[in-house]
Amino acid sequence: MLFSGGAGFFVQYHDVVKSVYLTAIFKLIINPTLVDLPTHSLRHLSTISLLEWYLQRRYFNPLQSLDFQRKYRENELSDLLLYILQKDSSLYRLSPPLLIQRLLAPYTKQYMTFPLYIYTREEEPYVKTDCELTFPGLPIHYLYGDLKSALLQCQQNFTYMIADIELYKELVYHLDGTCSHLLLASDYRYNYLPKSKSFKYNLNRLMSDHPFVRLETNTVTDPQELVLALQRLANSFKMVQ
Repeated sequence: MLFSGGAGFFVQYHDVVKSVYLTAIFKLIINPTLVDLPTHSLRHLSTISLLEWYLQRRYFNPLQSLDFQRKYRENELSDLLLYILQKDSSLYRLSPPLLIQRLLAPYTKQYMTFPLYIYTREEEPYVKTDCELTFPGLPIHYLYGDLKSALLQCQQNFTYMIADIELYKELVYHLDGTCSHLLLASDYRYNYLPKSKSFKYNLNRLMSDHPFVRLETNTVTDPQELVLALQRLANSFKMVQ
């Protein structure tokens, strides 16, 4: 593959492969004793409204968006979310795949080596197995932790699919001069300035400052499909809508 970003995929797991955070919120709505946060504010939302809340939340970590009173520090909420994920493998299994599964489906049926690197900020024990089930036949490499160290395990000229604009910006600097292709999810409100349709960072300016990386946006969710999946998920959790 000679085109820009054609050597393989580097994908942020959360909110690109699956919205496991949303499934975790479902669990917290059912069992609010797990956290000291006002999950009752979401209890009576329809699945459509809950999905809208998730897509429109201000912070990548949804627990921050629930912490209206700012009772916790950001790192405490990050640790709490990680704890919830590490204790329940069903959150991954029950979460519906996002559009990337459809995008990569042709590669799962071909006899070819197309490396797929999956990344999370912190190590999560169920991510690799979940990706092997989501993308059968593709060689899965699970990376986590320090971004610069993780990138050293990839070839240059990858396509990077990222949900969080903060991670996206980091990648732009690390990948300067590599002819990589970076795609930012446009679905999530946490990537935008408050009360604005503009991203937190000017992508045109970033690309002008780093001309040897290709910067674009893409859509990673199908809201109609997600609503149907969430309704099934609600039924599996025996939630009253």
